[in-house]
Amino acid sequence: MAHSSLREVAKLAGVSVSTASRALNSRPDVNPKTKARVLEAAKQLGYAPSSLAKGLWSGQTMTIGVVVTTIMNPFYASLVAGIENGLSGEGYSILLNSSYGESEKEFSAIKLLIEHRVDGMILGAVQTHREAADLLTLNSVPFVLLGRNSPNPKADFVAADDIMVGELAVRHLVEKGYDKILFINARQSYSAQLRAEGFLSAVKAHQSRIKKHWIKVVPGKEDVERTLREAARQGLDFNAIFCFNDDIAIEVIRYLKSCKLRIPDDVGVIGVDNLDFSAILSPPLTTIDIHKHEIGIRAAEVLLRRMEDRDCPIQQVILSPKLVERGST
Repeated sequence: MAHSSLREVAKLAGVSVSTASRALNSRPDVNPKTKARVLEAAKQLGYAPSSLAKGLWSGQTMTIGVVVTTIMNPFYASLVAGIENGLSGEGYSILLNSSYGESEKEFSAIKLLIEHRVDGMILGAVQTHREAADLLTLNSVPFVLLGRNSPNPKADFVAADDIMVGELAVRHLVEKGYDKILFINARQSYSAQLRAEGFLSAVKAHQSRIKKHWIKVVPGKEDVERTLREAARQGLDFNAIFCFNDDIAIEVIRYLKSCKLRIPDDVGVIGVDNLDFSAILSPPLTTIDIHKHEIGIRAAEVLLRRMEDRDCPIQQVILSPKLVERGST
C-alpha cells in the first residue's frame, strides 16, 4: 500500500499544502477549525509525516543514531534496550547500525546517520577512532561513547569500571582457593587493556596466594578452543580461568567438558556481563555484572543533556561492577 502524501491530505481538507503542513505541526497561525479538518483528513488517509522532511524545517528529526558491534550479541541487545528506555520518555526513536567490530563499517554507519540528520549519536567505543569523533564534531552532532577508547577521552562516555572488573575476578578466585589463574582477554580494546591492568594489579596484591598467572588474547570466541589447546601444549597447569566476557566463558566450559575436566573442582571459570544464559549453564556461570542495561539508560541521559546544553562540562560516568557468584567457581 502506497503512503499518503501531504498533498493528498491538503486536497481532501480543501487547503493549501503549506496550510496543511502548518496544521499538522500545530503552528499557532492556523485556524482551529482548519486544523481539525486537516487532522481528520490525515486520519482518514493514514498519513504519517516524514521525520526527515519534518526535520528540514524544525531542525530536529527526533531520532538518535546508535552504532554497536552487533545486535546479535545479547550484551548489546540489553544495552540498546536500555538506550530505548532512556529515550522513550522524551519522544525519541533510534536508528540502529552494526559495525561488526570494523572501523571502516563504523565510519560508514556514522556518515549514513549524519545524512539521515539524526539529532545525536551513541557509539560503542571499541572501534571509535579520532576520525569518527572529528566527523561528528565537524557536523555538530552531539555524541556519547559506550565505554572508553583512550586514557583521557575528550568526549562524554558511560562505562563500567574495567579495572575493578579484573580486580573482582582475581579476588574472588583467590578467596575460593584457586592459585593458578589464566586470563583469556579479548583483542586489545581499551576496555581489555583496563581489565588486564586490574587483573595484574590484583595478582600482585595477592602474590602470596597465587603461584602462577597467565594472559592469553583471543580475537573472538571461535578462537577459544585453539587458544586452550595451545596453552595445554605449553604446559600451562591453570586451575581457574577468568574470561573477558560470558561468550568466551561458555566456549571455555564447552572445551573443559570435552576434556573431561570437572567445573569447578578441577578448573573454576568466571565470566563478565551476566548475560541471561549464564544462569542456566551447567554449572551456572559465576560472572561479573557490569550493568549493561543501566549503561544504556545513562548513555541516553548523558546525550539528552548534551543536546540540551552543548557547552556543559564533559560527562564521564563510570559504574561499579558487581560479582554474581554461581556454581562454576
